[in-house]
Amino acid sequence: MTNDSQDPKNDKNILERLIGGVREVTDSKDQDKLHEKVSELKESEKRVGVKTDAAASGPIGLDIGTSRIVSMTKNINGELVAKDQLNAFFTIPHSVFAVQMLEKSNMKFAEIEGKQLAIFGYDAQEFGNIFNGEVRRPMSQGLLKASEPNAIQMIKSIIGLVVDKSKTFGTSLCFGVPAPQIGFESDLIFHESILKKHLIGMGYNTKSITEGAAVVLSELSEDNYTGIGISMGGGMCNVCFSFLSVPVIVFSIPKGGDYIDTCVSRVVNETQNRVRVMKEESLDFGRAPRNKVEHAFEIYYDDLVMSLLTQLAAVFSQAQHLPKLNQAIPVVLAGGTAMPNGFRQKFDKAIKQMKLPVEISEVRLSSDPLKATSKGALINAGV
Repeated sequence: MTNDSQDPKNDKNILERLIGGVREVTDSKDQDKLHEKVSELKESEKRVGVKTDAAASGPIGLDIGTSRIVSMTKNINGELVAKDQLNAFFTIPHSVFAVQMLEKSNMKFAEIEGKQLAIFGYDAQEFGNIFNGEVRRPMSQGLLKASEPNAIQMIKSIIGLVVDKSKTFGTSLCFGVPAPQIGFESDLIFHESILKKHLIGMGYNTKSITEGAAVVLSELSEDNYTGIGISMGGGMCNVCFSFLSVPVIVFSIPKGGDYIDTCVSRVVNETQNRVRVMKEESLDFGRAPRNKVEHAFEIYYDDLVMSLLTQLAAVFSQAQHLPKLNQAIPVVLAGGTAMPNGFRQKFDKAIKQMKLPVEISEVRLSSDPLKATSKGALINAGV
């Protein structure tokens, strides 16, 4: 696919596929229905945090991201409880001694083809650091990785670390999926179907929600779910412009934290594992870069932000029948890639320089960026 074919300005049909569904809401009955939907979602959000003495068998929200898998539900007292795991695995040769060592250390592992042992979840990162090697991912750019023969087995194993089999058949579970990329729609169908089938087999009544829409539900209740939610994950960035909870524009770009890690590791000659740890533990855009690694992070973060905002401006400028907005709307950022100190300010400065047909009131960072998608999925599961 050429660069020209990827530019929505050059192909109206591609643009129409990129936009999740532009809707014109003018009829008063339609407006009333939307306000009813908003009220229903707000009630679901309230129920999520209501304390109860009943058994904890309520809805579950699941964020299946390229980098991490996060589940959210409520405990027996109705309080929010989240579990998360690294969506990765590290392989070592199979041997009796290795199995005994892993069992003794309570490591999470599984036997895979080729006489290998796969250590998965956060234990994989620990092994990767010890052996100065790279972990493997079951997913790439938000979808199951076609080139990874053990992807399906591993993704099921890692999901099992954060979601137990349902004690009550038919418990509601909503999981996040990426927005479709042009040319890869069939890959998304496969990805979603595999996950849905597995979760149904665990005893859940499942449905899905795009990650950007989940961020809107999690973070924009006080704005009547009107605004732009952006999930900046490991594999990609997902965007949703929502009007009264209705996803009006939904799209994604195939760049995220993994893209940054790969580029930085290549130019500074360091493993992606170590680069990822440096990013998560010490990256700070509130100060000037102090070394080659921080300079590289700044360069590739700027590239990611510009790619995202350029696409956002292009989609908005070509969209027809946008809802009439009486006031400026907020942008909320979520996901691990948005977490470095000073990134919100960097994004805010960049978006102010873009020409958008909607006025932006502010750029917020989610109160808990790693759990925003799972919380939004949980709210949707309860509706």
